Amino acid sequence: MPKKNVKNGKKSNRIISKFLTIFMIVGLALLIFQIIDLNLLPMKLMILVSLVLIILTLIVILMLNFKARKFISRLLMGLIALCMCAGLAFGNYFIFKTDNTFEKVTSLADSKATSTSIVVLKASSIEKEKDLAGAKIGTILDMDKEATNRMLKDLDSDKIKYTTKDYSSLEDLMSAFYYKQVDAICLNEKYRDILHEGGSYFNFQTDSRVVHQNVYYTKVTKKDNPSDPVNNITKDTFTVLVSGNDSYGTLQDSNTRSDANLLLTVNPKTGTILMTSIPRDYYVELVCPDNEEQACPEGSYDKLTHSGLMGVKSTEKTIEKALGITINYNIRINFSSVVSLVDALDGIDLDIKKGEEVDIFYTNSQPGLSVGKHHVDGETALAFARERHAYADGDNQRVRNQQKVFKAMFKRIVSPKMITNYGKFMDALAVAFDTNLSGDEISKFVKYELNRMPKWKIESYAIVADSDTKFCYQAQSYASVVVQNDIMNEVARKKIQAVIDGKSSETVEDPSGFSQTPDENNAIGNTAELEAMGIINNSGSSSNNSSNDYDYDYDYGNNYDYSYDNSNDYDYSNNYDSSYDDSNYNNPDDNYYEDDSYDDTAG
Repeated sequence: MPKKNVKNGKKSNRIISKFLTIFMIVGLALLIFQIIDLNLLPMKLMILVSLVLIILTLIVILMLNFKARKFISRLLMGLIALCMCAGLAFGNYFIFKTDNTFEKVTSLADSKATSTSIVVLKASSIEKEKDLAGAKIGTILDMDKEATNRMLKDLDSDKIKYTTKDYSSLEDLMSAFYYKQVDAICLNEKYRDILHEGGSYFNFQTDSRVVHQNVYYTKVTKKDNPSDPVNNITKDTFTVLVSGNDSYGTLQDSNTRSDANLLLTVNPKTGTILMTSIPRDYYVELVCPDNEEQACPEGSYDKLTHSGLMGVKSTEKTIEKALGITINYNIRINFSSVVSLVDALDGIDLDIKKGEEVDIFYTNSQPGLSVGKHHVDGETALAFARERHAYADGDNQRVRNQQKVFKAMFKRIVSPKMITNYGKFMDALAVAFDTNLSGDEISKFVKYELNRMPKWKIESYAIVADSDTKFCYQAQSYASVVVQNDIMNEVARKKIQAVIDGKSSETVEDPSGFSQTPDENNAIGNTAELEAMGIINNSGSSSNNSSNDYDYDYDYGNNYDYSYDNSNDYDYSNNYDSSYDDSNYNNPDDNYYEDDSYDDTAG
């Protein structure tokens, strides 16, 4: 009987050994195949890694099956084999995540959405689309002809009888809306941001509601966002525009304002990265797309942030014209990108200096950051990067905060902590941004990084300037802007050129007189302003009566018209009987996020 038990034990051990052996062989083969297919490692490193993996696996297999005879040795080799299996499994997961991420981030979204709404005052008797029968709808055809025509054609297809009254500007349309000269207005959702930042219509969202919406998807190709590539991305200096959109959700949604504009000039040979920040409200001449819907007259000036409403390429070309530089590539991110990436890194470390502290964040009314070192999550990092109200220097300090957050993220990415957070980070990265960098260029640059492992020196420069009130093209009205600083424009151009020439940007002097660091008395706080607005009470906690917690996330799943044939001209004379019922329409008004944008009445 004992002999039989021994035989059964040996048989069981052989089965386990065979299973572990098969798992290691399959895992090794799959891992080497994925490494070759991914094509990120330099050839020499790829061969070296493959040989090391093969040798280690063979040693473990041989020891497990032929050398381990006694119980202790079999147990020890079994544990080593299990560790080897776990390592191969993790390696396959690691490579799979990387491959999946690169497939997503090296191409633009398949389409972008343009949302147009029929909006009424909150007290209006119009509750749904069919109630628009007999209503007078205000439009702004000169500013938004195609989107307006799509909406009106949508109403016609649902046999809604209505009349229209056209206005020449957004200001005139809103005046008619509030004075009840029209029953409803046709509004492209991209203008909601502009209305929110203007002092006259700051409460537009709480004063109104959407009764019908048309969502139109446009296919996006590489031709819509071409790059100006360098010959060799591992040798030639290149500049990338990082455009931070002021929106949550996916990057597939329609174009929104560029809340952050950061230029990264990278010199691979010297290992230098220069960050150049430009104020979001910089008053610049727009470079608009050539298409009929978004074209603008030459000499149209507006805030830089509004160029994002016409796409990241418009922002890129506008900056090129203002600074006299060439931008090779662009990357587009949004608020959700920052939150998810920072959280995937298990937070970042911020060292807050005197003049950078915040008592209460304006964007979410949460406790701010005091002077000293802090480990913060994604929402806190985003709130700090967007903060301007708490500073005497306003938007000028905001760009410095954005640079601080970017540096902290970069430091976290290259730290050992990245190994344990790799899976989460890759999941977040896969949906975090769009870029017109090609997959081949990204692959070559990653190979360069792995092969050379350069010690990057990060330099920074922020353009700052004074505020004023100027006429803005997009809103067709006056608004608070940051006037161009010609001296700092030239300094920025020279610093970028210095890095291109293999020099440090610090060799270029700045005669502007503006400091790159905040004054110690810069932090004035948000408490008084938020209390005056009724958002927080005297104790500093959030007020339950606040109506300013908005959310831009619209529900696009509600019987909307998602297509439109541009080949037909619109006929305003159609009169049909109402038959459409959208009683299941979910009014998105209750979920609106308050954007941290300029209140033009604040000076």
